[in-house]
Amino acid sequence: MAQTTISINGNQYDLKVTFKFLSAFGIVKNDFENNIETMGNIVMGIVGGDPYALVKALSAMSGKDEETVQSDIENADDLDQAFESVENLLVTSPLTKTTVSKIIKPIKDTFDNMDKKMEEAMADKSLPASSNTPA
Repeated sequence: MAQTTISINGNQYDLKVTFKFLSAFGIVKNDFENNIETMGNIVMGIVGGDPYALVKALSAMSGKDEETVQSDIENADDLDQAFESVENLLVTSPLTKTTVSKIIKPIKDTFDNMDKKMEEAMADKSLPASSNTPA
């Protein structure tokens, strides 16, 4: 079983991917299509930096209640390690790695493309207004 331990706001989180984790997100037996969509939403939330996805994932992976996790996250100075640890567990856990390996690249590519478009849009804002409007 893939597992790791992290600290958030001074509190230790022992994280592991279990069937309990999967069911906390609604991943159930014999529902492949919905399970893939659900796993995609989990991965998208973690890769995209969604704090609500992080709370739910940390709660499900650690067994701590969501209210406690949310409080730790709200008071944390940095969440990069938490997001990275959850992502790494999803990629390496025997329960999730096959599915996640198929969906993580397109999700990361989508976020990379969004970042590039934002950078281009910000660069265009530095041009005079007349050159930034349609002809």
